Amino acid sequence: MQYIYLHGFLSGPTAFKATLIKNYLQDHQINDSFEAPDYPDLPLEAYNYLDAYFKAKQGQDFLVIGSSMGGFFATLFHSIYNFKAVLLNPCVHPQEYFRDLIGDHENPVTGRKFTLIEPMIETLKSLDEKIVLNKESLMVYLQDGDEVLDYLKAVKFYKGCHIDIQGGGDHGMTNFATYLPQIIK
Repeated sequence: MQYIYLHGFLSGPTAFKATLIKNYLQDHQINDSFEAPDYPDLPLEAYNYLDAYFKAKQGQDFLVIGSSMGGFFATLFHSIYNFKAVLLNPCVHPQEYFRDLIGDHENPVTGRKFTLIEPMIETLKSLDEKIVLNKESLMVYLQDGDEVLDYLKAVKFYKGCHIDIQGGGDHGMTNFATYLPQIIK
């Protein structure tokens, strides 16, 4: 089994949760491989990168763990390539959230600078419209204290999927390490 971590917006492959997963596998002497792809920050570029990435993974045994915007991409590509995914406070309908983020950004994890522009909202909307859920293949972990994303949107969107809602917490998924024994079996 291979574990693949998709990071959120303004994050990267060396993010806290990616490091926790990698360390958990090592500490528990689990010899499964781990990857955290370093994909672009802009939506269309990220889509193209991840599409090629997952196309190359077809036929392999893996589980995708996606956090926030990585949860959106995990959901999107799960519906295209039909793999199992675990979602952590996933971003639902990112075109609504990103509308307030138009402008210049610097990714604090990778150091990359980029600009979000208005046409990217339509790109996100068209990507969002491609999603068809295979509810048996998704596990969704939410914390109702998420200060960035409204967890109730995720509850509604992922209705019928396996959903675990923890009281409190935050967008960074407080106590994420406690979920690892459930995720990595």
